[in-house]
Amino acid sequence: MKGSSIQIISIFFVFMLGPAVTQAGAAVIIVDDSGGGNYSSIQKAVDNAQNGDTILVSPGVYQENIIVDKELTIISHSTLSGDQTNRILIIGTVPNNDVFSVNSNSVTIDGFHILGYQSGTDGSGAGIHLEGVQDCSLSNNTLIFNGQGILLNDSQGNYLDSNFINLGDCGITLGGSEDNILSNNIVVTNKQGISLHNSVNNTLVNNTADSNTIGFFLGMAHGNKLAYNHILNNEYGIFGQAAEHNTLVDNGLYLNGIGVCFNESSDNALYRNEFINLLNAVDKGNNLWNSSSEGNFWNDHSGKDTDGNGIADTPYLINRTTGSMDYMPEVNETLSNNNSENTSEKINALISLLNKGYSISSRNQEKGAVVEITRLEQINTSLQEGPVFLRIGAEWCSLCRAMSSTVNELASEYGETATIILIDADRNPDLKTYFGVGHIPDFSVIVGVENGEYVYMKSDGNVSKNRDQARLVGIMDKEVLEKVLDLALLHERQVKSG
Repeated sequence: MKGSSIQIISIFFVFMLGPAVTQAGAAVIIVDDSGGGNYSSIQKAVDNAQNGDTILVSPGVYQENIIVDKELTIISHSTLSGDQTNRILIIGTVPNNDVFSVNSNSVTIDGFHILGYQSGTDGSGAGIHLEGVQDCSLSNNTLIFNGQGILLNDSQGNYLDSNFINLGDCGITLGGSEDNILSNNIVVTNKQGISLHNSVNNTLVNNTADSNTIGFFLGMAHGNKLAYNHILNNEYGIFGQAAEHNTLVDNGLYLNGIGVCFNESSDNALYRNEFINLLNAVDKGNNLWNSSSEGNFWNDHSGKDTDGNGIADTPYLINRTTGSMDYMPEVNETLSNNNSENTSEKINALISLLNKGYSISSRNQEKGAVVEITRLEQINTSLQEGPVFLRIGAEWCSLCRAMSSTVNELASEYGETATIILIDADRNPDLKTYFGVGHIPDFSVIVGVENGEYVYMKSDGNVSKNRDQARLVGIMDKEVLEKVLDLALLHERQVKSG
């Protein structure tokens, strides 16, 4: 992977330095605090950029507060190179101000270590603040000593993935925001881990809230989906205040003072969750603690299962006064019994609620067109006709969008001899995991199957079953991708000729 990353970065710089103009007319601007780039300040780069540009920040320490008012990709050198040892540290210099203040749609911020002013928490300034925006992506950032790590206000359709937030007033806050996806974030030792205020239809999947006062806070939050989250060692795992119609499924709540507490909240549905806490649940409202066929696992429920159907014979009582109870408590731990394949399928199903996908049925539909797939079988079918060019990305990813025209051109040029395939990482997290995707866009060319494993074409003309040796990541020159495809077609001819 290291050699491949060096090649990617070398190509990136040769293709982009200047700043240079890509096929889509966007520029890449280099920021280096030592003076080796186009600018030494991120804000200066933003001020001089145009919509659609990419700002690549070199390792160093940047002391500034940044206002982003254009559609930009701001990405760290470590994100592209895969080298996480050379960190990019951004420290706010203005008291009570946000370190990143974003008021433009379609902004990407990826791979930074962000500290608040004088590393002090005053409960005001945010590490990253999105105000009235949509289609932004915040990924792989570490935010420490900010009043609020990430704040979304009146913002829709944004994507927060794999951020680490520590030692703040609140890790992630959504205020009046809807249709956002939060996944794989870790919030540790904050007053509130993830907080939703008057926010609706957000999806929170596979996040971790550890050692906060409140792990997840739902304040007048409606219609949100929480699944596969890990909630542990908090005073309150989940606290709902005037929360309604939220769905909590397959979450693990461990060693919290109180697992779930609902106050003046109603019609929230909880099932297939695992409760192992000092006090598992408090319900001062009217909520649903099981679906029509399954409930939750409660470590302190002593009910027996005489008919062996996995459901205890007696309900689990939560509040006798309000009549709150789980009528179908599980007798076995619900999460530990799920294997990884089933877990991935369920996560995929939940994400699919917010996205539309489609599949292919025959080779004739693929010729000359880029095809989005959802199953490995579709790759296997296409391999019967020739090499498969695979791009894994996501709709929110600006680098993926920048490469779309190149991928379409490849489909037009190679459509008769190779299949050009897309996988959306959001809609297909199981495929993302299978292919070991860390950063997107992610490209590779599959030339066959050997002993149940895919065989990939490397850029040096050799083949390997190790995808890390063959993958290409980030903004790529079209000629580089064409070279790998040509090598794959040559390999195919050599195999057929014996």
